Amino acid sequence: MTEKSCLHEPVFDLFGKKWTTLILREIMNGNNHYGKLLKIIPNISSRTLSSRLRMLEENGIVIRNVYDTIPPSVEYNLTKIGQKTRKIFVAMSEWQAEWKKVNN
Repeated sequence: MTEKSCLHEPVFDLFGKKWTTLILREIMNGNNHYGKLLKIIPNISSRTLSSRLRMLEENGIVIRNVYDTIPPSVEYNLTKIGQKTRKIFVAMSEWQAEWKKVNN
């Protein structure tokens, strides 16, 4: 990272990718099975969902749990640090509401 780059750039890179915030919102709302996420998030492809979930897992935001059932079941949950993103989403929602008032 150069001196001129933004301190928050890695966070914006992570959460700024299309679908990432929607995926996190759904996991926060209890929709944490792969198939459910694929159904509930409109227009997301299986490939993109897999890629974003992998990225979130690699960055320590979600944990992937595989259950030895027939058929196998995969569930995604927020890690301890991932749970802290709730505060970010609440703050963004509050900011957006204020911003909408000013810009309508």
